[in-house]
Amino acid sequence: MFTICENNNPEEIYKLEKEIFGNSAYTLKQIDDISTMPDMYKIISVKDENGITAGYVIIFNNSDSLEIMKIGVNPQYREKGFGTILINEIKKSRMEIFLEVRENNVTARKFYEKNGFKEAGKRKNYYRDTNEAAIIMVF
Repeated sequence: MFTICENNNPEEIYKLEKEIFGNSAYTLKQIDDISTMPDMYKIISVKDENGITAGYVIIFNNSDSLEIMKIGVNPQYREKGFGTILINEIKKSRMEIFLEVRENNVTARKFYEKNGFKEAGKRKNYYRDTNEAAIIMVF
């Protein structure tokens, strides 16, 4: 049993963001700002039967397509289908969806491929911290 939520507490999302992404996490101010622009951004979360946030996704809507800016699943909820639940929620829009993922993040790339995403390109030296390439994936 799970619940999809679009009215999320920025502090709760930030806490999970920090736990999952560490130094590359969005700041609380960035998440707060995103929360105030519902025409451009959405934060969708999935909560378990106890109301605990299992995961979330931050989406940018440029009106032609959706871009997954961040997707995170609480470590204790990984490999239980919550990431796929979030992806399926986005797919309901019937819009093109794209994202960038670190070239060396094989686990994430396999997850996206399993959920129907295809590689569409590469951005060399995209990530400043490692100069790693970003793989562009599209659904």
